[in-house]
Amino acid sequence: MLNEDDRTNAEEVLYAIGHIEKYMEDIVLLEDFLDNTLVYDAVMMNFIVIGEACKRLSKELKTANPQIDWKGINGYRNFIAHEYFGVDEKIVWGAIKIELPKLKEEMKVILK
Repeated sequence: MLNEDDRTNAEEVLYAIGHIEKYMEDIVLLEDFLDNTLVYDAVMMNFIVIGEACKRLSKELKTANPQIDWKGINGYRNFIAHEYFGVDEKIVWGAIKIELPKLKEEMKVILK
């Protein structure tokens, strides 16, 4: 059973993922993503939101879900927040296309 804070933070992760998915609806190629600075900035901000929400999840929830790379999520959030102009766009693209769908499914399972 999830406590209320964990539920709220897990829902916030899904909310931010949903925003990224919406922003990326018409973006097919990495070049299109990089050319659209508004979408790029919005996606990056939502990665920070995801990292913040994950950081606030309880230790118990994280321990019960070791399949999720909690340290990696937090590290990625810190990197984006502090090294914004040094972020490798191909890593961002991979996170959007590969990691976010996995995290979305894991969060749905946690919320059930």
